Amino acid sequence: MQRMLQDLRHGLRALGKSPGFATIAVITLALGIGANTAVFGIVNALILRPYTFPQLNQLVILRASGANVTSEVKIAPADFVDLQRETSIFEGLFAYRLKESNLTAGGEAEPAVTCMVSPNFFHVIGERPLMGRAFLQEEGESGRNDAVIINHGFWLRRLGGDLGVLGRSIEIDAQKKTVVGIMAAGFNYPPAVDFWMPLAITAPMKSQRNAQALQGASFQVVGRLRPNLTLGQAQSHVQNFAARLQQQFPDTHQGRSFNLLRLREEQYMFTAPLFITLQIAAVFVLLLASANLLNLLLARLIQKQKELALRTALGANRIRLAQLFLGETLPLSFFAGAIALAVSVMTVNLVRDGIPFDYTKWVAGWGSIQVDWRVTMFAVLLTAVVALAFALGGAVRSTRVDLNDVLKQTGGRSGGGGRNRLRNMLAMSQVVFATVLLAGAGLMAQGFFRLADIYKTLDPAKVLTAGLRLPQGAYPDDAKVRGFYQQFLQRAGSIPGVEVAGIVANPPASNVDNPRTLFAIEGQTILRESEAPSADLQSVSAGFFPSLKIPILRGRGVSEQDGPESPAVAVISRTMAQKFFAGSSAIGRRMKIGPPGAAVTWTTIVGVVEDVQQNWWDGQARPVIYVPYLQAPKRDMDFTVRAHSGTLVLASEVRAAVRGLDPSVSLTGLGTMDGSVSDSLAPLRILGILMLVFAGVSLALAALGIYGMLAHSVAQRKHEFGVRLALGAQREDVLKLVIRQSWKLAAIGLGIGLPLAYGLSRVMRSTLFGVVEVNGILFLGLALLVIFVALVAGYLPARRAMDADPIGALRSE
Repeated sequence: MQRMLQDLRHGLRALGKSPGFATIAVITLALGIGANTAVFGIVNALILRPYTFPQLNQLVILRASGANVTSEVKIAPADFVDLQRETSIFEGLFAYRLKESNLTAGGEAEPAVTCMVSPNFFHVIGERPLMGRAFLQEEGESGRNDAVIINHGFWLRRLGGDLGVLGRSIEIDAQKKTVVGIMAAGFNYPPAVDFWMPLAITAPMKSQRNAQALQGASFQVVGRLRPNLTLGQAQSHVQNFAARLQQQFPDTHQGRSFNLLRLREEQYMFTAPLFITLQIAAVFVLLLASANLLNLLLARLIQKQKELALRTALGANRIRLAQLFLGETLPLSFFAGAIALAVSVMTVNLVRDGIPFDYTKWVAGWGSIQVDWRVTMFAVLLTAVVALAFALGGAVRSTRVDLNDVLKQTGGRSGGGGRNRLRNMLAMSQVVFATVLLAGAGLMAQGFFRLADIYKTLDPAKVLTAGLRLPQGAYPDDAKVRGFYQQFLQRAGSIPGVEVAGIVANPPASNVDNPRTLFAIEGQTILRESEAPSADLQSVSAGFFPSLKIPILRGRGVSEQDGPESPAVAVISRTMAQKFFAGSSAIGRRMKIGPPGAAVTWTTIVGVVEDVQQNWWDGQARPVIYVPYLQAPKRDMDFTVRAHSGTLVLASEVRAAVRGLDPSVSLTGLGTMDGSVSDSLAPLRILGILMLVFAGVSLALAALGIYGMLAHSVAQRKHEFGVRLALGAQREDVLKLVIRQSWKLAAIGLGIGLPLAYGLSRVMRSTLFGVVEVNGILFLGLALLVIFVALVAGYLPARRAMDADPIGALRSE
């Protein structure tokens, strides 16, 4: 311990004598550690531990697959009832269903997200309310399910943290509910839920085998596996259960299976590709920083090689030299780690708060993104590993020198070709890493701007949009729902400055997938539900297409005359027309929207409209069926009001129009569609910005590495340059000699880095939802940028080489 303290004091004194080296080394290392710590803080919250439930790995989601199910996460009620009897697989199983609701307080409605859950929901999850109680089993019976448990955040934000709310009644969707509990602050499942209420499964539902999301009768199901079961064993049992259902119910279950997915992996499809890509980029930054620091330490090692040779000659072994180096690298790493932690805290806070709450509340773990003890331990461990690796590397390198040769050297001509080769390789590796990072960042930024442009044709800046939520108690039937929306469209359309007003069930860029439906085209034989094709289903008004400037390619759009007494009609998207009506016109063709054998009327196709990408993660346009809202009314719709000029002045008038019709109807997300598009792309924007920052840092580190290598090389070869000048070489020749070395390093680094970057782009294209597109022009620009930076980095050392003293060189000879 005494020797270690002596080494630390010696190392601090040595660093104090070289403040320039110490400053550059600390900043370089802080960039690498800080980038990894910040990204690990995000990955830890979103991927490793999105929930804090006990025995999290035992919680699994049950998903339906095959048989052309309309939603792979939905389970038919009857299937859920049967699954509850599979006690050999699950300790407990619950179902839930989300819906948008209205909380009526003070005479006005406020939007809220409600989750109908099985009474055993909290028991299976392993959490209890902070105050009050969980649901009772009998509260899952129809007519007795009037209890409600409140989310802690909603209780603080909307109810002012009033403790007296327990036992009181609140009005949700025009129905009185009794508050029986308030959850703890960290409870966040399902994400974004404001209220939990008991789910009542009625007798007709217990015989419902159809998993259609359209009918709103299906569930999302989560179970807790028995402790003695692995996921693979449980999956095998569930597949056996699915096989039994296929034999018992061939019409609905032919080809249908069930899969298990760990609950913590529920959002991997969206978070894992994005943030693991970012973590890999951060690792590249650390490798770049390490290569740069190694270059600096090699230069310092050469300066101290006589001292190290003397210590070795006096009996110091590798372990003793490693301790000596650790005395220098440990303070460097400590200071770098402290700076990295401070920077990562700021970065993590900026990322967490850089996306609107209305979006991030749906992402499990987003609110818990922070530099907690796990992230701090990661930073400490990373710092210690880096310090130890450099110390051991320096010790090994220093013992490989020829002691006689080093001790005999005089002047400034120390060093050897081996060290120069190593430093050249380090500089080339920095160019390789920088090239790959620049390519990844450029492709991400290009993908973000391309996706932002896909909605430009809608001219979203002039469209005011918001969600309308009609309470079920006040609007119990389709006639009342139709009446409200008809009056709203009339009032909104008559506001001065409004060009056209429309409504839609799910607007573009909502970050919510459309519900899917099965359908059957007239003249095509479909014997079973599993053979039926499917498409997205949208309910729209006549003004929807013109409000978003969606072109009608053939036929007509929906009309206000397409009412409940008129023949059923539909408009389809271009992709649907090409996929299901190739070689013939879809206009006038008929289809049944629903599962085969369902008692539905024929629907006539009256028009074809241009495709609209629903969400940014859709790699390609999907088939869509648009039906008139008067024939398929929905309580929850979004309006799209196009203004002649600005939209902000219309917001208050549109709000007043809604309040004038019914103050119990809530508005959610009132703003421009341009803002909605921006919010939906926020994750890509954050990711693109961080990637660009990493790329900029990597380019700067690569330039610094080339500069440092050439500067040290020039210092070592100054005698050689002096001799060259004395023998008649021109100063421009010396300049070209050094610049040529810089160019060679950049060319070799690009020769290795560009193929790696191309391979990376192919991987990113396949994993990042089609965000990335390979672009040859971008790669060419990237190569030119790297070469330019390398030449600039080599210019200053080259100018210094031109100033070599030929007289001094001859005298030394």
